[in-house]
This record gives sequence, C-alpha cells and structure tokens, in this order.
Amino acid sequence: MIAFEKIGEILSQIKEKMDFVIIGDTVVDLSLGRKGTESDVDLFPTNFSVLVEYDVLRDLADERGWDMGSTPIDTPRIVVPLGDEQLQVDFYENIQDFFVPPVVIESAEEREIGKDTFKVIKLEDYILLKANAFREEDEEELKRIVQLIGEKKLKIDLKLLKQHSEAFEENSESVRERLSSLGFKLS
Repeated sequence: MIAFEKIGEILSQIKEKMDFVIIGDTVVDLSLGRKGTESDVDLFPTNFSVLVEYDVLRDLADERGWDMGSTPIDTPRIVVPLGDEQLQVDFYENIQDFFVPPVVIESAEEREIGKDTFKVIKLEDYILLKANAFREEDEEELKRIVQLIGEKKLKIDLKLLKQHSEAFEENSESVRERLSSLGFKLS
C-alpha cells in the first residue's frame, strides 16, 4: 500500500505543471478513509492536453527520475519508483470511448491528500464512470461498492447519481439500466 502522504507529495509536483481532477479508484479509498491505496492514481487534467503537451510530462518525469509509459487507451502514464513499490499515475482526457462529462469535473470537491488539497470527483460520479465503461472489472468494482453501501461503509446520494447520469448523453439510459441491474435504486 502506498500512503496518501507520499501520493500527496507526488501529486503536488504534478500540480505545479497542470490543474487536474482525480477520477479513479482513489475516490473509493478516500471515501472509505483509508490511509493509502493499492491502486494507481488516475488524473483528468483540466487545463492541459496530455496528448498535445506530452513533452511537458516527459520533461517532468525526466527531471524527477520517473519513468514514462502508456495507459490501455494510449494516454500517458508516469511511473514513480518508491523504494520497493512504484506508483502509477495515469493521465486521461476525453478521447475514443473514454468520456468524462463536464458536470463530473465541475462537481469535484477539494480533498486533503497528504499535506495538500486536490480536486476529487464525487463517489457518485465515479460510480457513473464505471457504469459507463462497464468492462468486467468495472462491473466487479460496482458490485463491491454496492456491498460496501449495504454494510454502511459508504453512503451515496441516489438523487445526484440519477441527475448526473443524464450527462452521459446517448449512454445515459444504458448507464441507469446497468446500475439498476446491480442494485442501485434510481427510480
């Protein structure tokens, strides 16, 4: 597990180069009050194109001794060595079938990670992103979240979930159907 204290230090260095919102599994770890993550950190830059301005990321990685790679959709990934572990920081933007609606980014809230604060999407919006992608691993993650809600370890706003599902445009109906099939009561 990589401590949020350390993750915060790395994100602060990235924040010097661009504004971003945290969109991935880190949202669940923070919502559960965990001290760190076993996962990578997924970022959605808001004032920066990771494809057009790739050289800025490459320079950042080179300056700090970090490695560069690619995500499954060929957007940049920075790999930060941390002793015996490494932290993957994946950068995403709206390309191909990957879509984060503006309302998701605009609704992000400041959360403390380490000694700094960063914008993090709401848990409800993370659920919607997973329902939109709906790969096998997304379905498993959503089932785990339903279980955590049932155990009262997580709490969500169903009204917000339904409202923000509309932002997924032509996919909004299938997103709601997928969530309903997993036990999210949206009607």
